[in-house]
Amino acid sequence: MLTNFRRFQSHSGFVVTCFDISRRRHNLSKTHLQTNHSNWSTTKAMIESLKPEELLDAAKRSESHEPITDSRIKEFLKMVSRIGSTAPGSDEKKSYLLAQLKSAMVYHGCPFIFFTINPGERHSPIALLYAGEEIDMERFNPRSYSSSHRLKTMLRNPLAVVEYFHNLVRTIVDSCFKGGMFGELLHHYGTIEYQGRFTPHIHMAVNHSFI
Repeated sequence: MLTNFRRFQSHSGFVVTCFDISRRRHNLSKTHLQTNHSNWSTTKAMIESLKPEELLDAAKRSESHEPITDSRIKEFLKMVSRIGSTAPGSDEKKSYLLAQLKSAMVYHGCPFIFFTINPGERHSPIALLYAGEEIDMERFNPRSYSSSHRLKTMLRNPLAVVEYFHNLVRTIVDSCFKGGMFGELLHHYGTIEYQGRFTPHIHMAVNHSFI
């Protein structure tokens, strides 16, 4: 089922490298948009006028929670923030997500349900299937795979963990929440957190209209 996509699946740096490449591509495209603005010639001259000691001074002020007074540096930081606000994993993106969640609470009200999903890939036969183990899902014998074997299998296959996590969470959201288990779904918001090497959890806030 997944054999055509396993060529680099067990490589320890595959997922990280793919993430870095996608983020680099994203940042380059956003930077390209910045440099194509009509006022780029003025902005470019402003950035080139900045000196290293001025940037270092601004960094020290920021660390001390002091306001930055140089208008050039403030404008430069705005540009960086505009690019970073949509870059996965950046501080600006996290700040944007927080503002988005607050806005959702203002519009939809406080969530009715808060929960954390831990897919438990080390204990799931489905995760072993994603990792390439030839197992019979209908007649699976858990004793055939020790806990240490499952752990090593998952650590060797980070992409399998990602695929299993994504599909499991998507299935829960679609079948349980959007499916009406708690009533009509008004809104849901989730953030992913990693604990350990490749152990993702998702924290979700859900608004339902109970029937």
